[in-house]
Amino acid sequence: MNTFEEKNIIKIACLYYEDGLTQAQIAKIIGVSRSLVSKLLLDAREQGIVEITINSKNEYTSKLERSLEAVYGLKTAMVIDSKDLTNEEVEKVAANYGAHYLNNRLKSIDRIGISWGKGIRRIVDSIIHSSNMAVSVVPLIGGMGDSHVNIHSNQLCHDLARKIRGQSKYLYTPAMLPDEQLAVALRNNQTIKSVLDDGSNVDFAIVGLGNPYAGSTMEEIGYLTGKDIQQLKKDKVVGDINSNFFNANGQKVDNEINKSIVGVTLENIRKMPQVMTIVDDIRRTDIAKIAIETNLINILVTTDKIAQALLDAAVE
Repeated sequence: MNTFEEKNIIKIACLYYEDGLTQAQIAKIIGVSRSLVSKLLLDAREQGIVEITINSKNEYTSKLERSLEAVYGLKTAMVIDSKDLTNEEVEKVAANYGAHYLNNRLKSIDRIGISWGKGIRRIVDSIIHSSNMAVSVVPLIGGMGDSHVNIHSNQLCHDLARKIRGQSKYLYTPAMLPDEQLAVALRNNQTIKSVLDDGSNVDFAIVGLGNPYAGSTMEEIGYLTGKDIQQLKKDKVVGDINSNFFNANGQKVDNEINKSIVGVTLENIRKMPQVMTIVDDIRRTDIAKIAIETNLINILVTTDKIAQALLDAAVE
């Protein structure tokens, strides 16, 4: 490149990036075609004459999001910069991210499936009120006992539907029955089966990702006993989604606990086009990796530390 050509490129770059002129305006000033201006601007970047820097505090998390989406094939990753945030603040931000994501997509969704748990409660509480949304909200699992009703799927469906002015359905059955025979009978009940069928065919699902051995809400509310936990360890269970316990291959474990569940199955969750979860506990990183790699999750809200751990694990 001779000095004249370089000066021309620099002039065009200054007019475009510093003065804010359009390519058409620059072409008229310089006396060349618009296509040549476009080419010279590209040359300016390729030759290092122009370097573009994105000055944003969100650039760090944005890169993690793009990397997670590329490496794991996620539809969407939302990463929180957790520096200087308490656990409670991280939980609040994560819920806001999830709620904002859902709010922005309500017009393209006909049916939302809701599991149960504290994280989902926080998302529902963070949802912005909407008007006249023709959306059906369906529980993905039965109720979890008489306590902690505010995190039951039926209550969450009711509250979400009220906020978005949608229609809610209800699953009038416990999530876990004393034995398989009773669970089968309830799953075959016409009313319950109809709701489960609707739940299996949602456009968008919000589920929890559980670690039965650390911070388990199911154990906290008395749905899992110490004996149950020992059995899960024996069965090599690593985690659960919608109270379906799965192994390191992401497959539902064939045990009495799983057989007694009344809810949408892992097989049906895998077929759902959009399944969102929050992972804000580092102890669930390995479980999240399995769930993502086995197509149980495709929309992830997580922290920068967990995002980096997932990326590191992908290259091990």
